[in-house]
Amino acid sequence: MKLALDTSQSSGSIALLEAGKLLYSAYFDIRVTHSETLMPALDNALKICGKSPGDLDELLVCIGPGSFTGLRIGLATVKGIAYGLGLPVKAYNSLQLSALPCTISGKNILSVIDARMHEVYAALYRPDLGIIQAPKVLSPIDILSWDLKAAIITGSGAGIIRKVLEAEGIKAEYAPAYFCIPRAEGLFSLADLLPSPSYEGESLSELVPLYLRESTAQVKRQQKLST
Repeated sequence: MKLALDTSQSSGSIALLEAGKLLYSAYFDIRVTHSETLMPALDNALKICGKSPGDLDELLVCIGPGSFTGLRIGLATVKGIAYGLGLPVKAYNSLQLSALPCTISGKNILSVIDARMHEVYAALYRPDLGIIQAPKVLSPIDILSWDLKAAIITGSGAGIIRKVLEAEGIKAEYAPAYFCIPRAEGLFSLADLLPSPSYEGESLSELVPLYLRESTAQVKRQQKLST
């Protein structure tokens, strides 16, 4: 049985897959920290499915970019399970996960996540999730330099980009709002579509969050020091 977990944003989700069948999927839009919700959610998922941690044989996790706290908690949880049970871990980034539902469009996909501080995390993918523009953090206005012809825009930052494009009189296609919510079960599909190394045992130490920039607190601290 495989466990997928995403805590990259203010929302969180977990899913269980066994023999190609989705056993369980839960999405929670939280107002408290992942540390207070994640383990109870995992325990509940196993209980509902009549399973135990010993039934797990592989873990999949979203490593960011996104919420610094959420990423640390999610990755620490997955590593703890992996170390304790001797399981392999596969990792994917949150921009891939957000882009996944739009692969059915057959169009290039601009995946955008709100990075706060007047910035976004963004990546541009082909319909098969091949990379056109690699994940980076940038100002929304900088998206105008990317070739967005015939691209569909998705992710939690889609609304931010929409305002920028509409201010410039640029028309674009946007994914439905329910497509913009990342779901952990999408990690199972990413594992089928994209090759990813497995981290296990000592190599788990090499698995780190994909931050792309320093945290908001660090940025504000540096701004104060420079003034």
